[in-house]
Amino acid sequence: MSDYDAAWAEKRKAGIGRYLLWNGVIMLGGPFALTMQVVGVFLFREENQTFTEYFSSSRTWITFFLHGTLFGLTIGLINWFRNERAFKTAVGSPRE
Repeated sequence: MSDYDAAWAEKRKAGIGRYLLWNGVIMLGGPFALTMQVVGVFLFREENQTFTEYFSSSRTWITFFLHGTLFGLTIGLINWFRNERAFKTAVGSPRE
């Protein structure tokens, strides 16, 4: 078993919930949401709205959390199942 397989074996012991929270929402969704907010300042801000007004708007924070959560969970699930398939192939266990 390679180092990658050993690392994945440890991560999968913690379960899919922890993986989705940490690797999905925090590690992938957080930077994505931050990037989308920075882009939003320049593209989606109303014409006379200041930076302070934009960042104090509840709409801004709702979209921030939705971007981070939805993107993080989606990519986290994709990565989980991709890693599971690769792990089972490497270990040689039959498909479920």
